[in-house]
Amino acid sequence: MKFIMMVILLLSSIPSFAEEKITLFVTLSPAGSFQAVSKKAKGNVIKENGVFTADKISVSIESFKTGIDLRDEHFWKHMQSSTNPKATLSNLKASGGKGTAQLEVNGKKNPVTIVYVEKGSEILAKLIVKASDFSLPKAEYLGVGVDNLVAIEVALQFKAR
Repeated sequence: MKFIMMVILLLSSIPSFAEEKITLFVTLSPAGSFQAVSKKAKGNVIKENGVFTADKISVSIESFKTGIDLRDEHFWKHMQSSTNPKATLSNLKASGGKGTAQLEVNGKKNPVTIVYVEKGSEILAKLIVKASDFSLPKAEYLGVGVDNLVAIEVALQFKAR
């Protein structure tokens, strides 16, 4: 029993590094939901004097996966990936658990507010956006529509200066 407790204690003291990823939480109407996940974000988050900054973090729309190939294709088409293949977060500035940035999706830029926590060498951020703010067409397939509000979670490593 002591050996098992020591192994558990040892394993719990090993630093864990969450996987870098961007997750979109999409709610469907009349019911249901899905997540679209990308592990292909490009860009650097810097922490200097307690302030997080990033000039540009981008992700290919077609790197998002929902777990169903047909839904992936519908998602990419809805996000206008053929004409606007990337989503970009720029001019990020954050401290004290809150921040601001510009989000560009479908060729449209809008300011966004971010809340975050720092965990080791990671920043775990959350934001909520309106699809209509980015001129995305209304999405509906077989009578099931996508809600206008989309929650986004971002987990990225940062570099301290």
